[in-house]
Amino acid sequence: MSWKLKDLKGLSAPTDVKMCTVDDVVRQLKDKYKIDVQILTKIANDVLVKHLTEKKITIEDIKKNYSNVKDIENIIEDILRLSGKL
Repeated sequence: MSWKLKDLKGLSAPTDVKMCTVDDVVRQLKDKYKIDVQILTKIANDVLVKHLTEKKITIEDIKKNYSNVKDIENIIEDILRLSGKL
């Protein structure tokens, strides 16, 4: 018995995919904003996972949840930029 594999060249694939992980965001933004790494990790997780992937939370909800964090709007904007969504 032999297997015939299809040529995958004709299949469509995403062209401009930009990958970004929570670790990447934390590494790049922790020094820029001088913010606690745990808080930055939670913000990045909310934006990248809960908002962009799972669609369980809105950006406005994230801003409300972290309203006590200085520059929260700029942090969210930078996270979206790093993820390729801005």
